[in-house]
Amino acid sequence: MRRRRPGLLALSFAALALAACALLSGRDESLNGRDAPIDHIIVLFLENRSFDHLFGTYPGADGLDGYRGRQADRNGATYATLPPPLGRDGKPDPRLPADLANTPFLLGRYVGPFDQTNNPVHRFYHMQRQYGADEDGVAMGKWVAEGTSGGITMGFYNRVASPMQWRLADQFVLLDGWFQGIHGGSFANHFYLISAAVARYPDAPDAERAAGVGPDGRVEEDGEVTPDGWVVNNLDPPYPPQRTTHILKMPQTVPTIADRLDAAGIAWAWYATGWGGGADPVKQGLMPHHNPFQYVKRIMETPEGRSHIRDASEFVRALRGGGLPSVAFVKPHWKDNAHAVSSTVGAGDRWVGEMVQEVMASRYWPRAVVVITYDEGGGWFDHVRPPVVDRFGLGTRVPALIVSPYAKRRFVGHGEYDHASVLKLIEWRFELEPLTARDRRAAAPLEAFDFTQAPRAPVTLP
Repeated sequence: MRRRRPGLLALSFAALALAACALLSGRDESLNGRDAPIDHIIVLFLENRSFDHLFGTYPGADGLDGYRGRQADRNGATYATLPPPLGRDGKPDPRLPADLANTPFLLGRYVGPFDQTNNPVHRFYHMQRQYGADEDGVAMGKWVAEGTSGGITMGFYNRVASPMQWRLADQFVLLDGWFQGIHGGSFANHFYLISAAVARYPDAPDAERAAGVGPDGRVEEDGEVTPDGWVVNNLDPPYPPQRTTHILKMPQTVPTIADRLDAAGIAWAWYATGWGGGADPVKQGLMPHHNPFQYVKRIMETPEGRSHIRDASEFVRALRGGGLPSVAFVKPHWKDNAHAVSSTVGAGDRWVGEMVQEVMASRYWPRAVVVITYDEGGGWFDHVRPPVVDRFGLGTRVPALIVSPYAKRRFVGHGEYDHASVLKLIEWRFELEPLTARDRRAAAPLEAFDFTQAPRAPVTLP
């Protein structure tokens, strides 16, 4: 494996910064960002799939062939076979054998890409425990023991399940070193995507706080908020619409990429499916805790700020009719986002294909970059232990694709990235200052590009 091992995690922040500079020095920086032939950066942000879960068998990627471990129980003893995979009802899933070998297995052999599965646990403290070693000392050996889904978390899919994304990898760039920014679930990683930070809630009620936090993610009582007031799991936004009664009641005031873009006069939008859905936007596809600007005081308390949050249908209209902003984040309907609670691998892949085809057919394609990635791994196994940056992450490795007329062809990039790399790419292109130490240290995925090549024509998708 090419990944960093725990012994390297003691690198100082200065050394990390130097390493990041070294990574960048090997990439195409013959152009300053302002001179790059890129006018539009589009981010398609899906849900809850790890890298190995979708691309673990992709040729040339750091995939499942690199895993030599076996899953162990909480006492450290190796399972003879994987515990029975559980279905959505918490009982053994009759579609899968009860005696699967203790190794990652092709889930598509038993469950089709449009068929629903159990939703593995993917919470802040759980995820850290899952990274623990097996009986032989190999990291990432506790995914099953610290999960809630039995052996199904070890399942993966191949090209058959994600033909659109595999085709894009064949034609453009797949990055096999992209990690979710924060351990755990959706809200923390959505907020991190726009701020390179973790939301604060110092006055959170005791009922929302974790208690008895020990080493390696051990807790006596799990919660949405750390004992010292950082929101690491899911709370709905302080501004409506809301879906649950578990609400982060403190509007967030930390700087976001919106502040940098607005100050520079650069147009941007967050396109959220269901946002324009009238009285019941959730039924129209909105998941409030996937809508990070809905937590930001400056955005939500001014008409100008709110105008930047738009229904996702406006994204397609802008591609077809004009008016696409320079930076666009696009969030699919909950039925299309690939989350195991509400969607499927196949639905997410189909949505990616539809959106990329719209971009390629538009006037904007010749000077556009599309970044496709997933907010977090969703509790699905990945064999690469994430680098330790701080107490919050990095978290599980997730798929990431770069699609652009200036992207290399069938290139697998091995650099280290995370969701702050989206911010770093925006900052590089538009010459913006970083927001925190996280996006300052992050690398922009410049290895994906060849700005000396003639812009490439659109490609056909399955």
